[in-house]
Amino acid sequence: MLLHPENYTDEQLDRMLEEANINVPDAKEEWERFISERQETRSGKFSLMKIAAIFVGVLMLSGVAYATIHYIGISSQRVQEQQTAVTNDVQRHNVDAQSTDKTAELKPVVYEDTELATILDDIAKFYQVEPVYKKEDTKHIRLYFTWDKQLKLDDIIEMFNKFERFHITRKNQKLIVE
Repeated sequence: MLLHPENYTDEQLDRMLEEANINVPDAKEEWERFISERQETRSGKFSLMKIAAIFVGVLMLSGVAYATIHYIGISSQRVQEQQTAVTNDVQRHNVDAQSTDKTAELKPVVYEDTELATILDDIAKFYQVEPVYKKEDTKHIRLYFTWDKQLKLDDIIEMFNKFERFHITRKNQKLIVE
């Protein structure tokens, strides 16, 4: 009938519709039933929504509190690190200044046309030894010499002994110049 209504007359269609007992609901009753069902489900959802909103609110506040505490902790830690860094920089600067003084003390000394006595007196003071001259005229020998204070005393004596005009030996705390 639905597919080919042209095959049926109007009377046949009316008869079929009368025979098909279709309950037509009352619109006003159905509307009231719909509204009451909706209010029942809504009041249940509303309380669940309130609980969910409270839960989400508590979670958000907890997160904000945690972030604040964490930020404050990190900020104070950074301040302490900066203070430590400044203190370390000051200490490092002081150490650098001291080491600069020490390195200035250890810089090589250049003697140009200087008497042996002058050179050996400086070296003797630095290494805490005493020069002893066997011949007086060896004191007045003039040299060009570069003294590296980082070398050991024995190495310096060896360098002096490469000169042919004198010879230096070490006995205890004395430098014997022959």
